[in-house]
Amino acid sequence: MTALNHKIVSLLNAFAFVFILAVSSAHATLSQMVDEADHAVASGDMVKAESVYSSVLEKDSENYRVLRSLADVKIGMGKLKEAEALLAKVLKMEVSTGRNVLVYTRGEEKPRAAELVDETVILQTVGKNNMRNYLAPVDENAVPHFRLFFKDTGKLELVSKAQAQIRYVGVPRSTMVMVQERHNEVMDKLMAEKGVTGTGEMVRFEAGCFIMGNDKGHVIERPAHEVCLSAFKIDTHEVRQSEFLALMKHNPSRFKGADLPVESVTYDEASDYCKNVGKRIPTEAEWEFSARAGTTTLYYWGDEFDPAKANFCDSDCELNLGGTVPDGYVHTAPVGSFPPNPAGLYDMAGNVSEWVADWMEDNYYVLSPKNDPKGPERMDEKIMRGGTNNKVIRGGSWKTNPVSLQSAVRKSIWMDYRLEGLGFRCAKSE
Repeated sequence: MTALNHKIVSLLNAFAFVFILAVSSAHATLSQMVDEADHAVASGDMVKAESVYSSVLEKDSENYRVLRSLADVKIGMGKLKEAEALLAKVLKMEVSTGRNVLVYTRGEEKPRAAELVDETVILQTVGKNNMRNYLAPVDENAVPHFRLFFKDTGKLELVSKAQAQIRYVGVPRSTMVMVQERHNEVMDKLMAEKGVTGTGEMVRFEAGCFIMGNDKGHVIERPAHEVCLSAFKIDTHEVRQSEFLALMKHNPSRFKGADLPVESVTYDEASDYCKNVGKRIPTEAEWEFSARAGTTTLYYWGDEFDPAKANFCDSDCELNLGGTVPDGYVHTAPVGSFPPNPAGLYDMAGNVSEWVADWMEDNYYVLSPKNDPKGPERMDEKIMRGGTNNKVIRGGSWKTNPVSLQSAVRKSIWMDYRLEGLGFRCAKSE
């Protein structure tokens, strides 16, 4: 190597050293601040910890570790709304795959998104280079590189570690699970502080008869048959999380919100809630009578599905079963977000499916009594629990297709099962 080449290499190494030193210094400063805040937490000085963590976020707003730590501090200080916002920000972040990175290259203002293919590729400064990882002893002229697939160009490139730094993108899945659990705890506390929402209002139905089932539907919806019911009342809305939490002292829902319907409840939990407020779970016949509200069409608004009438699995749904039209909600919607049926009942189609009191038997409609049917009889419900002995659920949900929202559609599920698309409302005999 000539003297001139030696000088060039020396200058490049000097520039690389300055770049790495600057990046390392910045990270060291932030790292020292985080250590200082952690120490403040350990010593019980939450005011200082809050201040220092906040200062770190001013310089590194996407630091999920600091967001989570600051949220814990604010929870301890009783600042639940601020904690919820911090945790919600983490939950919106991408879950790390361990390969997605941002590449900060000297001389470029903005980082580039890439996928890390190899952490270290050693290239020799003499002889032919290729894309292999060299396993031979590294000499003084060896240059370590990242092997990266850049997403903007769609090309694989080798980037010298002397010229670039990488930063992993996303939150580790295990951390995301912990943040979700913490967020749920905060949301329940906020609901408890806010108190009960909703009035528990009911709609009264006079005694009357209707045609239950659908001769053109699934076999378990047949035959359509006349049913006559005694007078009863049924809740105007699905039971809200705030109502359930206030009475039952826990909230099993996956999607937290005071005005969201409680979901992921078992049949016994739903039944216990209704009993504690002086009500009961409606029978299947009462539920369909209420849902139809005097209509005879497939849906209580007509025979054609209308996405503006209910919360179903639409184009925004994570399962995307319902086509191209959005209903405005990815998951559950606050109760009463869609127009009521002709009787003034909300969410009798969609949002969450609802438990009813009847056990499921495929041919029950063939033998169903005309007056006040209560479903197949069981000698001992507790012994018969499980297996094919499922409770009927009605109404469809945010995670089902439009057909499931038809008034006559029947499904069933094991009574101890928890499903984030399953809730309930209560009824009362007159």
